[in-house]
Amino acid sequence: MKLQLLLLFAICQLYLVAQAPLIPRDSLFQEKDPFAITLSPDGRRVYYQRRSVQAGRLFFIETQRPAREQSLPFDGALLNWKLTPEGSILAVVQSSGKQLVLMGPDGRRKREIYLFPFQQLRIEALSPQRPEEAVVSIVGEKDSLNGIYRIHLGTGKYQKMSPPLDFQQIYFDQQLRLRAGRLLNDINGYSIYTYDGAVWKERLRYPFEESQFIGGFQDVVSVSADGQTVYATDNTGRDKTALVAIDAPTGAIRLIVADGKADILPFGAMIAPDGRPQMVLSVFANARRHFLDAAAQADFDYANRLLQGNASFAEASVDGRTWLLRKLEGGPVTYYLFNRGNRQLTHLFNDYPALDGYPLASRQAFSVVARDGYELPVHVYLPPGADTNGDGVPEQPLPTLLYMHGGPWAGVIHWNQWFHTRNFQLLANRGYAVINTEFRGSTGLGKHFTSLGDQQWGEAMLHDKEDITRWAIRQGIAREGRIGMWGWSYGGYATAAALAFAPELYACGVSMYGPADLDAFSRIPFTDNALWRTRVGDPYTADGARLLQRHSPINYVQNFQSPLLLTTGSKDGRVPKKQVDDFADALNSAGKKVIYFYYPEEVHDYRKAGSWISFWAIAEQFLAENLGGRFQPVGRDLEKGDYKVVFGRKWIGQLE
Repeated sequence: MKLQLLLLFAICQLYLVAQAPLIPRDSLFQEKDPFAITLSPDGRRVYYQRRSVQAGRLFFIETQRPAREQSLPFDGALLNWKLTPEGSILAVVQSSGKQLVLMGPDGRRKREIYLFPFQQLRIEALSPQRPEEAVVSIVGEKDSLNGIYRIHLGTGKYQKMSPPLDFQQIYFDQQLRLRAGRLLNDINGYSIYTYDGAVWKERLRYPFEESQFIGGFQDVVSVSADGQTVYATDNTGRDKTALVAIDAPTGAIRLIVADGKADILPFGAMIAPDGRPQMVLSVFANARRHFLDAAAQADFDYANRLLQGNASFAEASVDGRTWLLRKLEGGPVTYYLFNRGNRQLTHLFNDYPALDGYPLASRQAFSVVARDGYELPVHVYLPPGADTNGDGVPEQPLPTLLYMHGGPWAGVIHWNQWFHTRNFQLLANRGYAVINTEFRGSTGLGKHFTSLGDQQWGEAMLHDKEDITRWAIRQGIAREGRIGMWGWSYGGYATAAALAFAPELYACGVSMYGPADLDAFSRIPFTDNALWRTRVGDPYTADGARLLQRHSPINYVQNFQSPLLLTTGSKDGRVPKKQVDDFADALNSAGKKVIYFYYPEEVHDYRKAGSWISFWAIAEQFLAENLGGRFQPVGRDLEKGDYKVVFGRKWIGQLE
């Protein structure tokens, strides 16, 4: 009787998964709306722009009446804007020319601040200690006018503070004095400088490292109100980046926070009104927060419990008493206001309302131990209704897809970026468990973890994926014989390599614009450099060439047992289309099941919504045939992408 009840329960769960309404592809592959979401200095309003309406309008809600959206019109497109300490909007507006405009919070006191004609203007800094002033960087119509200026917002008078600077980012204290900057240095890395009002001094110097592909992990986090301390993330002499304090007058460096599992990141920090970090962030699938302020930690922990452990800090009011929080759970981001005084949490809106009303995937973080003892973070996405007790394991094993990110150095960003997670939501909606993985060779888990991937693309890096796959089977997440791999760029390579080197594990693969012949790929201008030769292999040595050939899926087409879907763009500037052409030709000539279509006008990482919609219209059918999930009927979605089919019409229906 007990066995019968369990079987009936499992059938009911599978029925619920199958009955979840299909999310239309059109609803997933649009740009987010709203964007540039900003809390007002007094915490009473949240401002944002919308991509769905004209560019010259700024929207806001009052946090006490979040259901009522209001807007402020500008006479042209908003190129750049910030909120002043008293709540006005300082904006660069493009109409017949470019103007600097100051608009009151109610929209009634709008006036132009007359400067000299300029080509570009970027608002650099505002401060509650100098509420009538702003600092801007200007590229004028005359070179002699280029530089950094202090502007009085009331009178419009301006004073040049500095000639143009080569820094990528500059930082100010609360007296609006220039105090720090990050600069590209002569060893292809970054340097962090401090400034005493007369002399720039290099305080930290880094060579190139792979995290620079995603913005770099060594950077200034904040500057103290008095300008005497610069807080930065630094990994000098250590494996993982840590938070340090730089004494600006002397250059003395003091360690503040380190994390043994992951890099402290220069973004996502909570900054106190005095410029001191109250919390810094690292990521190991989920956020790892390191608080330096006990009161802030207590308040955040309370809000985090209300948001089921998915809270993320976005911004604070000037006095630090009101927080703008986000709820991150693998789908659209929901925004909340948190009043620290009475600990009241107010729901505001989500940034992707196109999915309102659809049940979305649940997400759970896990740590997988690889065969040699290294921990690998993963997220598991499950279809609605598949996980009744919330432990991240479905009631019955599901057809499963492992996702591999690109780079392979593009760590961190794939955990919560909508460009990635929208795909996970689509696949979970179709009935799949989706495992978003990290693996050696990536960034965000320290320099040693990145180095573990050196010349291991077809070996230890691949073993990580195999270990995660077998873990998912043991956990009861994945259904053996119904597991696929999918990824783009490096992830496209990893997918092809998995089907070549571990064919018994994977029932199919989806490889997007990935290299398949590493020897040839390592000789093109994009990869013909010391980084590639160190991390992947040196084609100009006999041993290196043999290693690259040994790791190249194109040399093992006879090993393929499962079908592979390939796609790329003709204008890909990183992975030449010839890489995918030659691989598809080799598979087809060997009699393997290959589907190959390309987009003549697409680049690396598809840009157009129609390309993604048409891609999934094909890929959903492919996955349903080989793994057993659901798919949305093609309808007219194929017409939304400009693609050409090379191989595969006989393997999958409705391509045209």
